[in-house]
Parts: sequence; structure tokens; C-alpha cells
Amino acid sequence: MNRRVLAVLAVAAGIGLAGCSAPAGLKALDREATAEDKLPESMSLTGVDLDVDAGTVRLLATDDGVRYFAARGSTAGTVCLIVAPEAVPERWRAACGGAATDEEILALTGVDGSTTKFIRDGVDASQPKYEGWKQIHENVLIVAR
Repeated sequence: MNRRVLAVLAVAAGIGLAGCSAPAGLKALDREATAEDKLPESMSLTGVDLDVDAGTVRLLATDDGVRYFAARGSTAGTVCLIVAPEAVPERWRAACGGAATDEEILALTGVDGSTTKFIRDGVDASQPKYEGWKQIHENVLIVAR
């Protein structure tokens, strides 16, 4: 084979491997589960139209009576955020999104008007676009209620 053909094959192979690499995840989901990671008993992901792998739920933070959990999605490359207010557990909310997004995986808004942003590892939350947001975990930003 000539060098030009070999070079084209090498570039094509590199592109193919890059497309197969695993999406960026969240370090928080790589640790072993503890008793704190258990969802409140009043919450059940059974029967809910979510793509959550319930065995991977991890508590990220607790702030002002609200617990913030992350989990892997059942679909490859997705992660989920679960927001559980302790005083009104029936108002919990959750969503899943692609972990390989730019910076923000997803945003959730509650009935009380609070908004939570789920961000990837390593995002600089001091950027001007996050002004007014409170960072309560490396992966969680909230708007003060």
C-alpha cells in the first residue's frame, strides 16, 4: 500500500475510535453507595417514565431542606438528576440527559419556581453566565428560592 492510503486509513481509524469512546461521566457516580444515597421511602422510580438505573443513585448535596441525587441513565451515555424536597416529598422531580453535553446536562424547574442546573465535571461555575447561581456541588447549581 502506498503512504497516502495508509494515512487515510489511519485518520479514518482514529475518527472511528473517537466516536466509540465512552462519554464523559460524573466522578460522583464512581464511588460506592452508602446509606445516605438511598432515595426517601416516599419516592419510587418504579412506574415512572424515567430512564434511571436505580442502583446507581448517589446523593450529591443537601441544601435548604432539598436533597440532590445523581444516577446513571439506563441508556448508555445518560445521567439523571433527582431533586427531592424533604418537607414535601411528593414534589420530587427528575430528568435525564446526555453526559457528553457541552457544559450543562439539563435544568429542572420546580413548582415553587426553583431551578436546578446539572453540569458536567470540571465546569467553571464562576463564569459570567452562571452569575446569580449558587453552586452546592461540583455538578449542581441552584437559583436561590
